[in-house]
Amino acid sequence: MTAGRVVSLSAGTVLDATPEEALAAAAAAGFDAFGTRWDPERLPRAAIGPLRRRVDDSGLALLDLEVVRLGPGVPVPDHRPWADVAAELGARFLLVVSSHDDPARAADELATLAGWCAPAGVTVALEFMRFTAVPTLRAAGELVRAAGGAGLTVLVDVLHLQRGGESADDLTAPGAPPVGYLQLCDAPAAPPGDLAALAAEARHGRLFPGEGELPLADVLAALPADLPVCVEVQSDSWSRQLDVPARARRARDSVRDLLGAPDPAR
Repeated sequence: MTAGRVVSLSAGTVLDATPEEALAAAAAAGFDAFGTRWDPERLPRAAIGPLRRRVDDSGLALLDLEVVRLGPGVPVPDHRPWADVAAELGARFLLVVSSHDDPARAADELATLAGWCAPAGVTVALEFMRFTAVPTLRAAGELVRAAGGAGLTVLVDVLHLQRGGESADDLTAPGAPPVGYLQLCDAPAAPPGDLAALAAEARHGRLFPGEGELPLADVLAALPADLPVCVEVQSDSWSRQLDVPARARRARDSVRDLLGAPDPAR
């Protein structure tokens, strides 16, 4: 969509789509890439090879594979299939969230994941959210540093950045962590009242960029001009109103002016 910048359709915008449907919708809407959420029950390992061929034939990239959920009671070897599938599909990033209360264990497991992913050139991207054990950009940076940093980065979702009480200034402050890519959506400036409401907003009530009051332009200006961007609008309302291809088109249209992108001739 824009010279030098990969713009991706996030899995969250089309969670009801199969990977093949998400890929087709992203291509038709003019995206450069797409993301997908791997469910072993819906997409068995035997189907990974054919999906990789479809991705390669499409000319699009797979920006990210979701989602590894680190937490108590889940042995880290249980997450190995996500690293393997990310490698087999050629994903650029493997998205990870954490509910570990023990930062040392979380750091150790992040380092293990990064080690599994490194031979395939997949980077582990830690996402922070107020309602997880990694609530802020600062906390994510501390955890990535504790894990050694190699093969690791931080995913910044503008909604979570703002809801965590941080701003574009924090992205360039001394000691700020490396940012691998950016998720865009919109929302009212005023946050919901508690953590449960914040989680509900993030999972069910997002707005398309331009429909709310988040400082999207400020965040974009604080980060490199070629940083990959994806549009993540998890919205029950929009999922009822628009089918998968229409949501992809709406997502593309919502960021065209923001990113200075021309109307794709596709």
